[in-house]
Amino acid sequence: MAQRKVTAFVDSQERLTEDVYSMWIREEEMAAQAKPGQFISVYTKDGAKLLPRPISICETNKETGMLRIVYRTVGAGTEEFSRYQAGDTVDIMGPLGNGFPLEAAEGKTAFLIGGGIGIPPMLELAKQLHCKKEVILGYRDVLFLNEEFAPYGEVVLATEDGSAGTKGNVIDAIREHGLKADVIFACGPTPMLRALKAYA
Repeated sequence: MAQRKVTAFVDSQERLTEDVYSMWIREEEMAAQAKPGQFISVYTKDGAKLLPRPISICETNKETGMLRIVYRTVGAGTEEFSRYQAGDTVDIMGPLGNGFPLEAAEGKTAFLIGGGIGIPPMLELAKQLHCKKEVILGYRDVLFLNEEFAPYGEVVLATEDGSAGTKGNVIDAIREHGLKADVIFACGPTPMLRALKAYA
């Protein structure tokens, strides 16, 4: 299906940390099609900013026709999104990207590794992946979403400042807990992905 820009409605918005927000958007067709690991492009209402902001899909609810994005405010665009309230309109395009290959984990043990704002897309993956899962989440300091992973697998935390879980990064946490897996699904900053590739 050709991707098109649509006007959707904000169902709810919640502030999770000082600069991380969770927004549920009502768009039935997109919610029905979205796969774990895909993203949407979100357009600002400022005509001077033509380029949309790519934001990963955190969760979908096909029954209610909604999708959830969890994003960090880093500039004027995301700052604008953080002010949206229930009933506001938002222009989006998606779902975009290939998503995660779920079949790669059939009958195996999988690591689901998220770092920083790469954590949100791992939640829908955790829900849809039917295999043994170890969820390893890496934070700078303030935690968000970690408790929402608990129903889907064992959750191990790493924080740079040592305020929760292992002090260090996700690989330090894997080593400290002696975790093993056959498949790795990961989303996060490039240095983390590079280190995971070397580890694998």
